[in-house]
Amino acid sequence: MGSSPVVKRVGNKRGFGGELRSEIIEAAERLLAERASSEAVTLRAIAREAGIAAPSIYPHFSDRDAILDAVVERGFERLAEIGAAAVGSAQAGVQAVRALSTAYVRFARDYPGQYRVLFERASSNIVSPPHPYREGIKAFDVLIETMRYTPAGRGSSDEDLIRDAQTLFATLHGIAVLRPSLPGFPWQDEGALIDNAVSHICGEVPLRP
Repeated sequence: MGSSPVVKRVGNKRGFGGELRSEIIEAAERLLAERASSEAVTLRAIAREAGIAAPSIYPHFSDRDAILDAVVERGFERLAEIGAAAVGSAQAGVQAVRALSTAYVRFARDYPGQYRVLFERASSNIVSPPHPYREGIKAFDVLIETMRYTPAGRGSSDEDLIRDAQTLFATLHGIAVLRPSLPGFPWQDEGALIDNAVSHICGEVPLRP
């Protein structure tokens, strides 16, 4: 009786079944976490990081900027999820805004490369008309709705509420970016800066000793 033929198992192709698109995005995210600028993240570098040939990218993305757009979209989705989770764990009102603000700055610390590409706009990354980044607006809407239940937010017009939210957003971005950029500056405690900004903008002025 003859032996049965040995059947060689064929493994799944890398990226088979639509997974390659996610692998390309994840490769770009890893490179962004390591490098100082998105300009250093080239199409060839992304392909090398993903373990594929550069032409394999084109069925999924037209160019490098399309990959970065996908990274931005995923980053804003993650930021919105983290923000919503922080709000859900806190009491509504100023405390929820404070929790959201702290989570925002922590996101910048935990995902520096991803955070950088969310807001880094080198000349080669600016298009006309600008990308709407709808996921970014969704993340910002979490802040607006959370601030609606603060002393300053109650009874405010939508225009005033959006202005206050943009002011807090700009302040938090400054805390997230300036502190690591200027380590020699005599910064006060990061948490104290966040509390101060939230308290003033949300109408809860802290008591001075």
